[in-house]
Amino acid sequence: MILFFRLILTTVFFLFYLPLCGVVKSKRQRCSIKINVLLDDCNKESSTQWNFVSQKGFAVSLGTQRGIKKKTRARKITIDVKNGVPFCNGKKLTQTIRISPRGGHINFNGITYDGNFFIMSHKDIIVCINQVELEDYVATVLKTESWPGWPLEVNKVFAIACRSYGAYKKLEARRNKQPYDVKNSNVHQTYKGRHDVSVLRDAVEQTAGVVLGFEAKPILAMFDCCCGGIIPAHIDDFDFSKAPYLARTYACTYCKQSSLYSWQVSYEHALFEALVKSHKQEISRLFDIHIIQKDKAGLVTEVRLRGPKTQVTVSGKKLYSMLKDVKSFSFDVHKKSGKIVFTGRGFGHHLGLCQWGARQMVRDGWGYKSILRFYYPGTRFMQLI
Repeated sequence: MILFFRLILTTVFFLFYLPLCGVVKSKRQRCSIKINVLLDDCNKESSTQWNFVSQKGFAVSLGTQRGIKKKTRARKITIDVKNGVPFCNGKKLTQTIRISPRGGHINFNGITYDGNFFIMSHKDIIVCINQVELEDYVATVLKTESWPGWPLEVNKVFAIACRSYGAYKKLEARRNKQPYDVKNSNVHQTYKGRHDVSVLRDAVEQTAGVVLGFEAKPILAMFDCCCGGIIPAHIDDFDFSKAPYLARTYACTYCKQSSLYSWQVSYEHALFEALVKSHKQEISRLFDIHIIQKDKAGLVTEVRLRGPKTQVTVSGKKLYSMLKDVKSFSFDVHKKSGKIVFTGRGFGHHLGLCQWGARQMVRDGWGYKSILRFYYPGTRFMQLI
């Protein structure tokens, strides 16, 4: 009971279990939970400029509260950050500034966003944060994380996964006393401004406030493009004790028809050698490359690179980070006709929801709830209010 009330006090919202029949909410009934998205930052060694445009002007206040200190009809505000010091329209800022539109939306560096903005210092870094309603955030994320032309049912799946992930990260940020909840890149979820794609808006509206929960908390609802049939529970390099619902013990076979299920990429030997040398300078020339270890899931954990006088071992993740065309950690590699050839399966980290698998499941008649139960075993549907 103490933990339950602590959750209410620290997160501004609480959770209860949904009936299995589901819930459809109107806009007036939507939960009002805000999420803070890090759009950009600037350290002491760098400089940058952030431009804010609003056709109806701005309401500007100091601090994080709603108290308005100044209203202006000016359509543009410029924040210059020089060597870690922020200036607003030429005047030095000494505390957090809150920028809100007097009507409509704010265009930030050429992209239009819902919500408000905060400029503040955090650990000697100046950060630009967009504070936005969770439902608007999810709708925006779907524009970049979903696939164009996919139907409503599969976008309901993605909407609940993205909302669950955002709610999980919000709780995590509160615990860590961090001013932002998520970053606007694929480090967390890609977020690039508002849109009016109706099927995505409908998917968010028809699942409003619904998340997947485990032990009365939103889950870390990870997802990738195509899992390649990898069984997540067999992956060594992940702590499943913190997210047991990601330890799926059975394979997804629904993504087999995707072009991402199996792939092949090749590098000219000279190009591959240059890429390797930029990260591992002790290899003056590359003679050979061998995979020396995989985990039970079939993911590469160690690779040996051999040169004329030395050989080095790199992790599968390190090699993956060197080579942008290699799509996952599930691969084999060999030399052929002067090229380094990679053949592999899947696209992403192989954890959680498989997007192309979910797409095929919808074709096969699965509903969004059954799909989510398949990919996140042991979870329950919950409602944020």
